[in-house]
Amino acid sequence: MSTTVERPAARRDAVVDRLHGHEVADPYRWLEDVDDPGCAAWLDAQAETFARHAGAWPDRDAWRARLADAAGAGGAAVPVVSPPVWRQGRRFFLRRTPDMQLPALMTAGPGEPPRVLLDPLVLDPSGATTLEGWRPSPCGGLLAYQMARHGDERPLLWVLDVADGGLVDGPLEPGRVTPVAWLPGGTAFCYVDAPGSGLAAGRRLRLHRVGADPAADPVLFSTDLPQLTVTIAPDGRHVMLSASPGATSGNLLWLAEAPGERARELHPALVHDGASDGTRAVLKFAPDGRVLAVTDRGAPFGRLCAVDPADPRPERWRTVIAEEPGSVLADCATLTDPATGELRLLAVRTRHGASELRLHASDGSPLRDVPAPGHGTVARLTAPPDGGPLAWFSYTDHTTPPAVHRVDVRDGSCVPEAPRRPDVRAVVRARPDVRRLTYASADGTPVRMHLIARPGGDGPRPLLLSAYGGFGASTPPAYSPAVAAWVEAGGVYAVASVRGGGEEGTAWHAAGRGRNKPNAVDDFTAAARTLIDGGHTAPDRLAIRGSSHSGFLVAAAVTRHPELYAAAVISDAVTDMVRYHRFGIGRLWTEEFGTADDPEQLAVLLGYSPYHRVRPGTGYPAVLLTCPRTDPRVDSMHTRKMTAALQHATASSRPVLLRCESGVGHGGRSLARWLGLQTDVLAFCAARTGLRLS
Repeated sequence: MSTTVERPAARRDAVVDRLHGHEVADPYRWLEDVDDPGCAAWLDAQAETFARHAGAWPDRDAWRARLADAAGAGGAAVPVVSPPVWRQGRRFFLRRTPDMQLPALMTAGPGEPPRVLLDPLVLDPSGATTLEGWRPSPCGGLLAYQMARHGDERPLLWVLDVADGGLVDGPLEPGRVTPVAWLPGGTAFCYVDAPGSGLAAGRRLRLHRVGADPAADPVLFSTDLPQLTVTIAPDGRHVMLSASPGATSGNLLWLAEAPGERARELHPALVHDGASDGTRAVLKFAPDGRVLAVTDRGAPFGRLCAVDPADPRPERWRTVIAEEPGSVLADCATLTDPATGELRLLAVRTRHGASELRLHASDGSPLRDVPAPGHGTVARLTAPPDGGPLAWFSYTDHTTPPAVHRVDVRDGSCVPEAPRRPDVRAVVRARPDVRRLTYASADGTPVRMHLIARPGGDGPRPLLLSAYGGFGASTPPAYSPAVAAWVEAGGVYAVASVRGGGEEGTAWHAAGRGRNKPNAVDDFTAAARTLIDGGHTAPDRLAIRGSSHSGFLVAAAVTRHPELYAAAVISDAVTDMVRYHRFGIGRLWTEEFGTADDPEQLAVLLGYSPYHRVRPGTGYPAVLLTCPRTDPRVDSMHTRKMTAALQHATASSRPVLLRCESGVGHGGRSLARWLGLQTDVLAFCAARTGLRLS
């Protein structure tokens, strides 16, 4: 394999900023503009270098075949089926068969076999058009859906007739993916748009009557905050609005009487203000008209409260399901017992990242624990809005692909909705072992980690380590075709639940955000050391990988302790922590990372900013950086600048490569595109850690 390392020289117009007493060098600022001719030429050269190296990776075609086999069982990035959304006896759900590039939206009425309602590949056989959101009307007769092309996060909104699939309205141009809240009659809906370009313009709630001119849609409510969602109660009596200044900030919550289709404005009452203390709340509307709130206000692990619409002030909320320390309240569905007509509450909790189910009476008293399918993840809990005894959810764990399960409140049973799809046991030669261990971080904090590996094997093995550790999001047990393929080949996969995530409640998130963000990097580094010291792997057999915030974590780890790793994969990641808030939707993340506009926060950011911690003359591991050519969420300038900095600085013969892909964005992609990316990731890591396919 070629060991040529590209070392582009810094441009003559390299910038040094003077910020709050710091001189901050930015030699690759010219790579921020993807349309700059110099940047375009640089990208072309990078593509040639990547192709030369990738063509020499052993087993590359075999890795793709292994991945395709594993992906046939489904996964988070390549779903097979979703829980149903119900409207008056009609169900809607996503389904993808192994030969489909993208899932299709299906529907079925009572006694009807499922049929395809919307197939993105019929609209665009290239696979470049994706279904970004959909919402059926209350009677199930109409469907509002949003489509985007080439990863663009500014979809068009259309309405179709469910009976014949014909278009009846659209397109609307909300500017970003929008919530859709139908009015009870099914002839109008509320949606959210932006009055101008960018995030600074705030958001507006608008009312659209099907068939009317969107330009005349009245603005019912507006906020200068960059995030706004809307929900209308199934009985049509109330509407909930939620707004927040950032991705992890506390939210503001309003409640109002739902508008009529001729309404011109809305006058909601503020019922929760988490702007000062960072708390969040969301309202849930029960079939019998009751209003409930899930909140972490006064309860870091979450509680469920009853809200009186006549007096919805938070100090008047009554706790129905109390906080349970150590177990995070993740979701709750409202059902009815047909024998008594009484309301039932199905609560989903997560303990150390694994889901638990419990059925409660309407007053919150526990009735029974519902056995979860395993030590894994319950997600996408759904129930008919008009009540009933059944709820559905998707379940997965490290060795089980996602499958839909059904809960019946009458007997507390939990069964698969359909025959289980083949799991990873059908793909690998032996069932993997999943071990849960706890290790100490640099400051002594205990951190949990999962290890997935085939049984047996002596000595250090090729190992892939990942973690997320940001935005209060957990990394719960979940099946991944990429993990299945790596483990089947004899490798070990490790997932660390580092601080900054949500596995242990809001305090765990707070311990890894803002000025505490270095704790997440410390936890990740400690995970690597634990795996090496425990004999699971060795520095020349250890690879790390991550995308989005996880990719940031990998980039920070590589620049802090490059000697620990043989290889690293950094995908779609924030790496320039000084200028990130100026690009994409970075300004939504200042609560999570901090901002260079604040002198104290700048000092913290410079302490771990991957781009600024690259040091010339350092022996960096082999690094593969991947990104879309244009990413509207995490601007790809981060990846370009980080690639150039590492290529210029590294003193090792191990390559630093950029894989830049056109026609995709930060989110979903077709199966073929997904297979292409994951094939290169696994083949690269295998080549650098010595993992060979037998």
